[in-house]
Amino acid sequence: MKHNTFVACTAAFAGIAVVLLLGAGSTPAQTVKYSADGERWDTDFVSPLFGRDIRWVPQDSRSSQFHVFNDSDTDGRLWVSLASDNPAFVRALDVSIGDTVTGSCALTIVAAGEKKRIDVVVAMSEAAGNDTRTSTARIDLVLQWDHSMSDVCPELSGARMDMEGAQS
Repeated sequence: MKHNTFVACTAAFAGIAVVLLLGAGSTPAQTVKYSADGERWDTDFVSPLFGRDIRWVPQDSRSSQFHVFNDSDTDGRLWVSLASDNPAFVRALDVSIGDTVTGSCALTIVAAGEKKRIDVVVAMSEAAGNDTRTSTARIDLVLQWDHSMSDVCPELSGARMDMEGAQS
């Protein structure tokens, strides 16, 4: 009799497990997507926003735009920063989103489910030092995403975790 009870309990638990596994279907991945045209979206941004062979001189300014889609159910922020193998270039360049010039980092809030056009401007300071005039540098515009609502760029606050990103 104990054997029959054991078999019945095992069968009941197995049946419950199958129902739970079948009912727990996969949820779609929630992420941030980027687009050059606002039509075709990808989790990576592969198109350069600025040409690789730009000669930067003091007072130069370059603008570009792209789109971001917060394909999640949580508001978040996109921040844009500069990276270079020449620190003098990073210090001499300012990046902005829209009309807000903030230095080496700019950010914008993107609501859950929102598709937003981002207008980015990179400008070289009029007071750029001599070390930027005769040297060359690789300059990357780095796009990072997180679900923070802080208005301080993570690189300035020391917090750089739990982020998704793309680099152009």
